[in-house]
Amino acid sequence: MTQPSPSEFRELVKGFFEQIPFNRQIGLEMQDLDLEKLTLSARFELRPELIGNPWQKILHGGVMATALDTVGGLTAMVAAYERLGNIAWQEKTERLSKLGTVDMRVDYLKPGRGEEFLCQGSILRTGNKLVVTRMELSNERGELLATGTATYLY
Repeated sequence: MTQPSPSEFRELVKGFFEQIPFNRQIGLEMQDLDLEKLTLSARFELRPELIGNPWQKILHGGVMATALDTVGGLTAMVAAYERLGNIAWQEKTERLSKLGTVDMRVDYLKPGRGEEFLCQGSILRTGNKLVVTRMELSNERGELLATGTATYLY
């Protein structure tokens, strides 16, 4: 198969994103993918099963970390795809299918209050085998709730 066009690649990433069962479980939906800036964003809404503190109706910290890791990982995948250049499509997809989190740090800045959440990822560095990302999670009021940095192996 030949390399996909940018629009085909966006659809491939979106399709991959939607295939992850846990993304469906928490309602995480890809919103935007900028191939030039190497950024990706996703959103999800508060649901009863995502609440970590029922008395204060705030998002569970594990859900926050999951959203950060997912967005960071897919942002890393896009950067790795670009870094791999024009190698054979099959070899490229094989490498990308093995992408995994090596290390992740999450800083919880505020309780996860809100009805809708946006998670954004960007690239800090792309190397031959590792990608380092920065992620931010905000609510619908634009309040920054958590940040993360992560390293992914590809």
